[in-house]
Amino acid sequence: MINQIRADFYRQLHTVGMYIMLTVTIIYALWAVLAKSVGGVTVSVGSNVFTQIADRPWTVLFGLKAANMTATLLLYFFIGVFVIVFGYEFTQKVYKNTLISGISRLQFILAKYLVMLLDLLILFTVNFGMVLIGGLIKGRALGGNWSTILQTMGLSIVAATFFLSVVFSLGVFLLIATGSMTIATIVVVLFPILIEVLNLIAHWGWLKYFNFFGVSQSLGVGSMKMSALPPYIAVSFGFLIVMIGLSVLILRRKEL
Repeated sequence: MINQIRADFYRQLHTVGMYIMLTVTIIYALWAVLAKSVGGVTVSVGSNVFTQIADRPWTVLFGLKAANMTATLLLYFFIGVFVIVFGYEFTQKVYKNTLISGISRLQFILAKYLVMLLDLLILFTVNFGMVLIGGLIKGRALGGNWSTILQTMGLSIVAATFFLSVVFSLGVFLLIATGSMTIATIVVVLFPILIEVLNLIAHWGWLKYFNFFGVSQSLGVGSMKMSALPPYIAVSFGFLIVMIGLSVLILRRKEL
């Protein structure tokens, strides 16, 4: 498993796509915070809300909170992480060579997921780090003490990383089940929007626990209390375990 992780990171060091994502993340984060550009993947929040956020005075702390809204747009870009980590081996079916070497299906999937998780952690750290630096460069007031700022930044990074990886786990399952990267990426991109649309139409109370991006945003901006978090965490871990478990079961049924 460790060798698989090392092999993946070595391959990524020689993959141009990873450096492109890193560069665009830096440029996008600085542009968003310096230009006070706010947007997000949502159907329940009107554009007037984004306008109100952009028009109010920004501090460094408020810039970090606002970045949680714009961070959801990174889904459409960070999908590249999913494609790089999982796409090549499964679309070209070269994963069989790795499995023949003796690694179990579970270890293989977990190794891939951990690599993807670390990639997302690095990219989101860069994103929110650039937002922090951009606010300081702009000469904005801190808006709070450094302890609060760093706590908000850390929580935003961890929440965005974890909940996006949960969404990507659905893509992993679909990729292994169908062998189609196209199907997997389309569903992953549409999933957050479909959940919000269904929630607006059906008003099913339990559906809010699957609005992974909504949880990430609420945590980052401070509108959700930590005491309300346990059921969301439980559902997210449950969803993640089910997706990885189903992926392993399907992979076991595939011929080598």
